[in-house]
This record gives sequence, structure tokens and C-alpha cells, in this order.
Amino acid sequence: MVTSLKRTTIFLTPDQHERLRRLAFEQRTSMAKLLRDAALEVLEDEEDIREGLKALSDEKGTMTWQQYRKSRQERRG
Repeated sequence: MVTSLKRTTIFLTPDQHERLRRLAFEQRTSMAKLLRDAALEVLEDEEDIREGLKALSDEKGTMTWQQYRKSRQERRG
């Protein structure tokens, strides 16, 4: 399976570039791979946040604090 990649340009300060270059060297990988992995992680985190917020807004199957306390008291007798 062939993966199609798109080219993009980012601008880094000289310090950021040097730090990224050294990190890539230490990890024996390319700067491009480090940046792709970092971008993918951010995108996955964003997706997780979006799904979490959607789940929090769904009130089906939830109960209020008062309903919870009442059900706990009823279970205890």
C-alpha cells in the first residue's frame, strides 16, 4: 500500500531547528519523521478531546447528584 504525502513548510527559529536536529540525531530518525509524529499526536489528542466533550454533553443514562444520593441511600436500606 502506497501512502501519499503532502509537502508543507514550517518556519523554526535557529534554536528550535538545532534542538530538533539534535533530537533526530539522538533518536536516529529524520526531523521530518519527528514532526510528522508530533503533528499526528496533536491531531489524535484533538479527536479524543472532541469525542470526550461529545460524551459529556450526552445526558442519556446519567443522573443528577441528588438522584445518585437517593439511590445510594435506598440501597443501604
